[in-house]
Amino acid sequence: MARQPRTPGATTEAPKTTEVVTPTTAQQSDDVLNEILGAPDSKDAETSASTEPTGTAYKPEILLMGEPIDEDPQAKNEYEEFLEWRKNKAVAAKPVAPHVPESSVGGEPVAKRTRPVLGPHGWTSEEY
Repeated sequence: MARQPRTPGATTEAPKTTEVVTPTTAQQSDDVLNEILGAPDSKDAETSASTEPTGTAYKPEILLMGEPIDEDPQAKNEYEEFLEWRKNKAVAAKPVAPHVPESSVGGEPVAKRTRPVLGPHGWTSEEY
């Protein structure tokens, strides 16, 4: 059996909690907006709650790639100029050859790095 602490003067009844109703965030923001702008007129409330349609229904259109879209001729000409420029830029860009240092002797490789090495006759440098 679990141990239950006993405090003198304590009752076994749980304290009664009172339920506090807090307005939602949307209601709070509406209240603040009404304070700033003033309460909406009853005429505005009636028209906003109207059942009349506010716009036309959306009719999705199927657009396929390559299908021309109605646009003004100036924008089309600018786009064609851009495509031509991009094509010319790609042709003009040639890959750059990697830089290789030229040696005075044709068959002898160029040493890239050297490191100090302790040999039998003292310190020398070694290519690697």
